[in-house]
Amino acid sequence: MFAPDVPKWRQLSDLLRQRIESGEYQPRHPIPSEHELVQETGLSRSTVRKAVGALKADMWVYSVHGLGVFVSPAADRQHGQPD
Repeated sequence: MFAPDVPKWRQLSDLLRQRIESGEYQPRHPIPSEHELVQETGLSRSTVRKAVGALKADMWVYSVHGLGVFVSPAADRQHGQPD
């Protein structure tokens, strides 16, 4: 599933971004939990956390304490405004 020459966290971040862009993950809806992504990918929790952190830094997703990580609205991604 993952190429050896690109960091796994980057590949997962790219995969999640593709799912957002394709509409598989809708704005203001949650993405799978860290645990679910670990189960799906076989990656470590720290690798999954780093991938999701990269998406947060690029404003593709935002977190709500106690509820999870959600897809940012497209307007927020375009204008660099967190939700």
